[in-house]
Amino acid sequence: MADRDINLEDRVRELEQRLAEAEQARLAAEAEVAALRVELTDTGERERIAVTHTERLLEGLEVLGEARDALPLFAEVLRVLGDVLEFDAAFIVGFAPEVSPQIVAATDPRLRLIAWPGGAFTDRVLAGRPAALLDLADNPEWQQVEPALREEYASALHVPLHALHSQAMLVCLHRRRGFFTPDRVIRARRFAALARQALQTAEHLVDLEVDRDHAVELSRAKSSFVASMSHELRAPLSAIVGYCEYLLADRAAQRDPDLGETLGRIYLSARMLCDLIGNVLDLSKIEAGRMDLHLGPVAAAEVCRLALVTAEPLAVRRANVVRVDIDPDLPELHTDAAKLRQILVNLLASASKFTAAGTIDLVVRPDRRADPPALVFEVRDTGKGLGAAESAAVFLPFSQVGPVDPRRLGGTGLGLTIAKHLTELLGGTIDLASSAGAGTTVTVRLPLAGVH
Repeated sequence: MADRDINLEDRVRELEQRLAEAEQARLAAEAEVAALRVELTDTGERERIAVTHTERLLEGLEVLGEARDALPLFAEVLRVLGDVLEFDAAFIVGFAPEVSPQIVAATDPRLRLIAWPGGAFTDRVLAGRPAALLDLADNPEWQQVEPALREEYASALHVPLHALHSQAMLVCLHRRRGFFTPDRVIRARRFAALARQALQTAEHLVDLEVDRDHAVELSRAKSSFVASMSHELRAPLSAIVGYCEYLLADRAAQRDPDLGETLGRIYLSARMLCDLIGNVLDLSKIEAGRMDLHLGPVAAAEVCRLALVTAEPLAVRRANVVRVDIDPDLPELHTDAAKLRQILVNLLASASKFTAAGTIDLVVRPDRRADPPALVFEVRDTGKGLGAAESAAVFLPFSQVGPVDPRRLGGTGLGLTIAKHLTELLGGTIDLASSAGAGTTVTVRLPLAGVH
């Protein structure tokens, strides 16, 4: 009986021991659950803060991306960084060759009074190595800063900001020692990298605007020079043409075939030079927006006749036959007669240049069903034609395409370009249809009522 009582007591103690161990395990589990809940809360808070920082950073970067000048951008960098990285104050030091460092932006106006000394520490930062100072008193460069500005803060973070043409250093300050922990340094480095891209983009845009303005000014100067020189050249050439016409009409030239032939060559060469100079002058006027129009009723058939007289010498030189098909019942056209004549001369001259021993057709017909009703001029040639790439470039200034040598035929490559511009000035359209080996057709459509 006694032995049985002893066994029961042992069993009770064993069960009590197990209960105590179970209670300890329960308490430990509850403590672990509580710790996990705290950790989850901290993690959620960190994630919330990270999301908030990211959203603010993205919003700030959108603003930075719209900046067009470095100095306003520096101030914006400080504003955006204040939403991402906690600090009590911050400033940006700008560096330029042979110039003392300058405070280019600051959250506190007093910080602009800092005369940053520079040195080995600054050189390391500018070389791409951000640095966090746990205590400003330990840094020799900060020891050179005025005590009234230095002693207000305890720790600092220094991050390089490089652009295309400048170097800068971002400095964040805090009143607590050791505030800029490694995670804050990483966050600042990431932001600084994005800010550098925005700064470089801003400087690049400024460079592009400067280059554009310079190019516009050069183009304006070029156009002015070309127009001035064209006027100077046209005056003596016009005199040569006038004297040639007078001498060709003189009876002495008519009695002397050799003299007449010589005068004819001089006259033809002078006329060609006048046309070349006229093309250059016209292009300069078109580019400058100074091409005047003199609109009025025009007899299209008479304009075509005058254009053929001017273009015929080149067609004869190339052994081409020019054929004319003009509708006998043409309606009156309201346009600029001189500009229309120039369009037709340029089209006929271009067709003659790229056609040898072939035919060139000038077809004129009304299109009363068009909206608005129009007069259609077609210049067709039997030349070798143009490929797709050549057709796409044919209206570009100074481009000479096709199988012939432009040095042999001369010209500036402006004829079709000017024809296109003049056609559009007159409210019309110009189209080119061509394929290799099948000739070329250029079609000009001008509204009967003229341009408004």
